[in-house]
Amino acid sequence: MYTEVYHHPQEDLVYAKLKNRDPAAAKRIGNLAREHRKGVNRLRKVAEAIAFVLSGREGLRQNVDTVVGEFIEHERRHMMMEDQEFFPAALKALKPIDWGDIASAVDGQRDPLFSNATEDHFGRVREYILQLEEEAEAERSKRSLSH
Repeated sequence: MYTEVYHHPQEDLVYAKLKNRDPAAAKRIGNLAREHRKGVNRLRKVAEAIAFVLSGREGLRQNVDTVVGEFIEHERRHMMMEDQEFFPAALKALKPIDWGDIASAVDGQRDPLFSNATEDHFGRVREYILQLEEEAEAERSKRSLSH
């Protein structure tokens, strides 16, 4: 997954530097790697719930809503913590050499979200979602005409 392979490893590098430069700030932030693992596990549960729905199996919609809602709530809190605490602390504490080390460590890693293959894939996903919506709308129209 993108977060595991690309995004979180970069943040973990920043966090490691922050622990060296400002241990108190790092302690206030907590165990960022553990939070990332929890987020990845929640995302896997979302993917499983969506796969369950797309498979056409019957199940409680509330269960899917709960899994997705918990993921969204956790991610919002996590991103707020990063925006309000982690990134400001890193910007304040880290030196240019630290940022250079981080850039060197990720140099050569292309962000997979900005590639032609990814664009093609998400284009196909968009088309599929639109097709499903058209089919659902046709079914709703058909039902409303029959009542």
